[in-house]
Amino acid sequence: MSHGANNEIGLKANIAWNTIGSVFYQGCLWLMTVLVVRLSSDYQNSGSLAFAMSIGNIYTALGTYTVRTFQVSDVKNTYSASNYVGLRVVTVLGALLGCGAYGLAVSPSFTTRAAVVTFLLFKADESFVNVLYGCDQKGMRLDYVGKSQIIRGFLVVSLFVVGMEVTRNLALSIILIAIGCILVTLLYDLRKTNGLTDSLKPKISKEKALYLLRKLFPTVLGNFLAGLVTSAARQYFAIAFGEEALGIYASVATPCVIVQVLAQNLYTPMLGPIATLRANGDNRGARRKSIGLLLTVIGVALGLSIPLVLFSGAILGALYGETILPYLDVLPPALLVTTGVASIYVVTDLLIVYDKLRKTLTVNVIAFVVMASLLVPLTSLCYMNGLNLTLLIAYLSGTLYGLWVLLRSS
Repeated sequence: MSHGANNEIGLKANIAWNTIGSVFYQGCLWLMTVLVVRLSSDYQNSGSLAFAMSIGNIYTALGTYTVRTFQVSDVKNTYSASNYVGLRVVTVLGALLGCGAYGLAVSPSFTTRAAVVTFLLFKADESFVNVLYGCDQKGMRLDYVGKSQIIRGFLVVSLFVVGMEVTRNLALSIILIAIGCILVTLLYDLRKTNGLTDSLKPKISKEKALYLLRKLFPTVLGNFLAGLVTSAARQYFAIAFGEEALGIYASVATPCVIVQVLAQNLYTPMLGPIATLRANGDNRGARRKSIGLLLTVIGVALGLSIPLVLFSGAILGALYGETILPYLDVLPPALLVTTGVASIYVVTDLLIVYDKLRKTLTVNVIAFVVMASLLVPLTSLCYMNGLNLTLLIAYLSGTLYGLWVLLRSS
């Protein structure tokens, strides 16, 4: 039971705080990819960081285990906050071991291996605090989340700059960021979220843990594949064309993440109300709001892409210098990829709310198979834009199938 029910803020305020905080935080993560170029003598560190981030995307799918969407959809409180926190501890540690071993095995250099290991420690904290954000969302206090992410964003940028200036070492700089964010979790997030729940002490029986792990596994595997669509494609590109080529691609394409995050966070606070409509038997209202959300996300993503394309030369030139200008043609299709990514995540979350967890796996299997089939021929033919075209077709294929499932749902 929530202790903070009487202190809820309105839906618009929740949307605003969630969006502002998430966009600021992701913007700071993107700024880190700019700073790594500015604070390095070449694109080697940029490629290593991009590679580490691609492994981090896989880790996020496994470490969070898609619990937050399920947690927010649990309007009848079948499981307690302590249950969700306990399950998150299990998934964070398990994913750390698995992704750590995978990252060490596939990393092409020692610098990249060190970046992967340290970045996974940073992502472990990020994945753990996400379950606290789920408690905040259920308590309609996403202002806690927004403020937490703003603090983290400032720390990411400032500590990264200090680390790179003092040590000139990418891995040590990432360690500084991880320590700073862990302190935010301990000193801010736990204290705030604790006021909304009976207890945050990790507590879950073996039976409940195994049941949730089994129930959510299709969606987790689907999200793992969704992350692997981009991650595996980028990893192949780095191996086939070199880490510096991936660094250049990532430098141009990473600003698109801001568009994706803004589009996605507009809908996150609405998942709870849609789940409530479903619980109350209003399937028509839930379906109408679901389709509206998907169209809104697509419209926002495309709308935000227009000014980025129009001013791409000035923006990227100011960020990276003239060396990036020959690659401006990579940005427009990368922005379309961003729209596809945002769309497939909306569809996946809605399928969770609709309790069609197995269908989320099918959505992402389709995307992964399409990517794997097209990656080699299209990158050989079109180089960086072959990577973009591969990802765009893959994500749109999965999204269209998911939309078809939603339209047929009762």
